[in-house]
Amino acid sequence: MFDSCSIVTQAEASTALGQTVQAPVRGKATVEGGVACVFYGPSVKAGTDPDVPVNDSVRVVLVVGSNATTWFSDYKSKVPAQAITGLGDQAYFDGSASVSVLKGDEYLRVAVIGVANFEDTEKTLAQAVLPLM
Repeated sequence: MFDSCSIVTQAEASTALGQTVQAPVRGKATVEGGVACVFYGPSVKAGTDPDVPVNDSVRVVLVVGSNATTWFSDYKSKVPAQAITGLGDQAYFDGSASVSVLKGDEYLRVAVIGVANFEDTEKTLAQAVLPLM
């Protein structure tokens, strides 16, 4: 069973960000039904609050269980969601920061912050971990 800190590897997060990331840090705040796990690039200072998005980071939230569809749909209703085909059962880009994927009873949300083409990078990262869902 995977969680927000194990569904994406440190190597995958490094590839997405284009630089070596530190080991993941688990947040405390619940975001759309799950707790974010954050991989920081080398420019991020130690002790940075994982509940606050910052540049040079990869944020991952995985929600598993019967509430996954509810949380996926809830966030979708709050953003200008742009459908993505070919990822899981349903997927969308939120219009500004992250990609959300629903597969069965698992909801993955990823945000790669600090790269030029973040939407494509997020789609690639989501595609890489989709077989684990």
